[in-house]
Amino acid sequence: MYRFLARGSSLALAVALAACNGGSTGAVAPISAPTVSSATLANPPEVVSSAGVANLTLTAAIDPRTGGPALEYDGAFVPPTIRVSPGDTIDITYVNALPAASSEPLNLTNLHFHGLSVSPNPPADDSIDIAAMPGQTLHYQIPIPPSLPPGLYWYHSHAHLEANWQVYNGMSGAIVVNGVASAAPETAGLPERVIVLRNVLADPTFSELSLHRRTEARGRSAGDGICAMPFNIPGEYTTINGQKAPTTILMQPGKKQFWRVVNASADGFYDLHIDGVNLHVVSIDGVPISLYPGAQENNVPDYLLPPAGRVEFTVTGPASPSATFYTTCYDTGPAGDPNPPQILGSIVQGAPALPTVPASGPTPLARGTYEQPIGTPVQRHSVVFTENAAGTEFFLNGKQYSPTAGPMFTVKSGTVEEWTLQNQTSEVHAFHIHQVHFIVLDIDGAAQPPHWTDTITLPIQHADGTPSATHVLIDFRDPLVRGTFLFHCHLLEHEDGGMMAKVSVQ
Repeated sequence: MYRFLARGSSLALAVALAACNGGSTGAVAPISAPTVSSATLANPPEVVSSAGVANLTLTAAIDPRTGGPALEYDGAFVPPTIRVSPGDTIDITYVNALPAASSEPLNLTNLHFHGLSVSPNPPADDSIDIAAMPGQTLHYQIPIPPSLPPGLYWYHSHAHLEANWQVYNGMSGAIVVNGVASAAPETAGLPERVIVLRNVLADPTFSELSLHRRTEARGRSAGDGICAMPFNIPGEYTTINGQKAPTTILMQPGKKQFWRVVNASADGFYDLHIDGVNLHVVSIDGVPISLYPGAQENNVPDYLLPPAGRVEFTVTGPASPSATFYTTCYDTGPAGDPNPPQILGSIVQGAPALPTVPASGPTPLARGTYEQPIGTPVQRHSVVFTENAAGTEFFLNGKQYSPTAGPMFTVKSGTVEEWTLQNQTSEVHAFHIHQVHFIVLDIDGAAQPPHWTDTITLPIQHADGTPSATHVLIDFRDPLVRGTFLFHCHLLEHEDGGMMAKVSVQ
């Protein structure tokens, strides 16, 4: 879903404006200008497929710089971007070198390949049954379908009860599927930025994070002070491609770049702005907007990116010598988490050393279900999001997730279903379903522009206590997607707390 927010006055480095949920504006606290990193922002390291295979080894280990769990690649704790083409295969050897433990965290780990329409069965994207204890090694083989849309996806750890802890500490990376210029010709030849936003911990302590639950924010009135709140966990901060924000970003005045942004945070939202510049959105959650019949690309002043969301846009270099890349406050509701305004980077004039987007090739991309209208649903379900008063237990349809439980829903392959997502809590949730994408029909009766997505924000319940209702059409037509997989809230604190269930496609 797009989120359009009113554009305020220019943002100086000393002040961030607030734009809060539902159009309300909370108190705005001035934030002092942070020191901008002198190192210019570069793309993450890359593993590029060769002879049709992207082959790499990732090691889950303790980063000696932080003391927290991290992903090591090629001797460094900087997870790479995996770059493939439709029809390639991702081949990962995943080594769990985390220490054995007798109490939480137990350091169980695995990987989820978020947004990829691939098999949920081993050795592919199985987040339910594939996991490694310390000392064990996993082997993933992910065939990329020829018909998969070109765009931005990502991988991250997904071990139940420890997903929040591991993703909070940066155990994630981007995946780029080549060919975007075939669907968005205006991107061809543009400098390409891959931007991985992470909300991370300076002093990782599992017990503090697992027990925190940010309960001190509960009970306030909507919008009251949340925009003035800092992060509630001491030492919490944002990184961009592993570099502490704010960073220095080079752009040439009047020249366009293609930005591919993933919110790889465990729980944080980013409402992205560039001072005085519109963002021309061409792709959401990995799928170019133009692929869906009748859908239109848009120029927007900002874009709200929920946890796990991705957005790809072209942006023109500001004319001013220096401009600000920033996020405004996002009000997550009376029981929600603080998402304060932050300055993410300073855009200065210069020619960056970035790769350029290749023009589309002579062979068109293979077509699949993403280019077809979604059609009529054959079955309807309701999913109700609830939690206990303390915000420590989370439920879907009154149930907490159990790894041994059967599927909540059974779906017939080749069909479309309509799901009503009801949020009966006073904080937002981020609905995500593995393996497939969906179309948002309406949010509380307000029709939404059609485009594919895999992660959306569910508004809080109404003032009278009735739930908000979001209607989506979920696409189970892809014959490759058969088996049992997960849907859940992608605020991973909520997922670990039980807000997750299984769906079986047969």
